[in-house]
Amino acid sequence: MLREQEYIGLLIGVAQRSVKLAVQQHARALALTTQQFCFLNAARELTGASLGEIARRQRMDAPTASRVAEGLARRGLVRTAQDDRDRRALRVLLSPAGARLAERIAPVAAAIRGSLVRGMTRREQEALRASLRKVIENVRLFTREAAVGRHVHERGAPP
Repeated sequence: MLREQEYIGLLIGVAQRSVKLAVQQHARALALTTQQFCFLNAARELTGASLGEIARRQRMDAPTASRVAEGLARRGLVRTAQDDRDRRALRVLLSPAGARLAERIAPVAAAIRGSLVRGMTRREQEALRASLRKVIENVRLFTREAAVGRHVHERGAPP
């Protein structure tokens, strides 16, 4: 198959699995899941961020972010606290042990991020980000349209 004929979805899937394996290799050595590794790094980078802010940064849904935070809290690595300004928000705070672990994670995360864009110009990196955002939005729209189409079809309307 020619490179121009490779399916975009296949390439994205391979890239995603490759990144996950790279993170997983380092996360396991620290007795963390890949999600916990990334969550701790985000909590270090976004000091005092809300659970929602970290979830958005990591592109996690709220229930997943909550489960990850709860698991890290059980291990004494983070705690959550009510936000004084917004009672609906929970702030994620690293414990001393969590902060030490997050500092160990930081250079590994930076190295992984750097390896992903090695040899790419800033312009190429931004073009890739824009293209991936467009793919994400296209899939979201496709999924929503498919769900609407199923709903209409199930009600007996012509497809």
